[in-house]
Amino acid sequence: MSPGAPSMAAAPLVFTLWLPFACAYFVSFWLRNVNAILAPALTEEFSLSGAELGLLTSAYSLTFALAQLPGGMLLDRFGARRVNALLLLAGVAGLVVMASAPGFAGVTLGRALGGLGVAMCLMASIKAFSQWLPAQHLPLALSLLLMTGGLGGLVATAPVGWALQFISWRTLFGIAAAVLLAVAAFLFFAVPDRRVEGRPETLAVLLAGFRTVFTHWPFWRLNLPVMLLAGTYQAFLSVWIGPWMQDVGGYSRVDAVAMVAWVALATTVGFALYGFIVNALLGRGWEPLRLFKWQMGLSIAVFALVTFGGALAVAAWLAYFLVGTGAAVFATLVTRMFPQHLNGRANTTANMISFIATFALQWGIGAALDLYPSPAGGHAAPGYARVCQVLLSVHLLLYLVLVLPLRRLRAVTEARPGG
Repeated sequence: MSPGAPSMAAAPLVFTLWLPFACAYFVSFWLRNVNAILAPALTEEFSLSGAELGLLTSAYSLTFALAQLPGGMLLDRFGARRVNALLLLAGVAGLVVMASAPGFAGVTLGRALGGLGVAMCLMASIKAFSQWLPAQHLPLALSLLLMTGGLGGLVATAPVGWALQFISWRTLFGIAAAVLLAVAAFLFFAVPDRRVEGRPETLAVLLAGFRTVFTHWPFWRLNLPVMLLAGTYQAFLSVWIGPWMQDVGGYSRVDAVAMVAWVALATTVGFALYGFIVNALLGRGWEPLRLFKWQMGLSIAVFALVTFGGALAVAAWLAYFLVGTGAAVFATLVTRMFPQHLNGRANTTANMISFIATFALQWGIGAALDLYPSPAGGHAAPGYARVCQVLLSVHLLLYLVLVLPLRRLRAVTEARPGG
């Protein structure tokens, strides 16, 4: 972006740029995580196995992932405002389908439409923020956006459990559809457009941009460990942390809902703290790649406590979600790797990879846990232990990809994009 671009401190941009995208991301995160609370009700109503529950939840991640590459082209061609607002209408349709679904297939279809509808919420935000905000403000703006997503995840926990005492989960989805429709209108009419100079890229040129992204080795070197870290984080946050609290932690259903709320709160606080800490460290001369490497190492260390911590495992889960995945700095690194006209395609490619991992892990964890049934219902604790041990081993292996000699990767991620 140009050096004279308006800063985040400009009040009009807070309300016409940051707030509309924040509202959309709030709802998208609510929809992503609400199954962690609805899992018992959905399992009871539709007689779901662990694999079916994982498949139902991961339908969101599958369509979300499949939308990333075409969505990236649309963002670079038509802009963040139009693409995000119009896709949100598919999310509205998905919520309506879920509210009226007669069976497992219908509610899975609705969740898949929901994933499609909110697929560009974060990526459109990155695209718009990188066009309008100074580069040094991007990590903070994104961290605060992620914080609003954490708030959406928080509202998807205990408040949803409380609401279900008075309304059905179907009514809940109907209300969510109306809210998302209002958010789509707000985003479409409030967000400013930034005109791109020159002729729009043709389809052939747009597709060629993906070749640039996919053949860029530093991009893959950064993305491979992120893929597993983000996939594991989202798989547990969106569905498996609630069952873990009951099956391993020994909490009742009501108490497990409360613990999931604490997890969502840790996520929200973590996003906010991370933004301000990163902003301060960048101001002191830390390189973004150095920040990201340390943050990722800390996440893996805390996950090791989850895996082997015994009585400390519940506290370790809270710490794990507080530490997070470093998404804001990761997005900044990807943005710096490529020229600005490729930002949409580069970030959606990275997001697609993460959500393919999320889809695979949401379903795969459920399938693995089905091998360890519990006579009391749910799944046996050793099943969760085996899953976490395997995930930790792969985390450590892929982390080596990131921490081995970084001269070439550092040079690429510190370069300022041009064109």
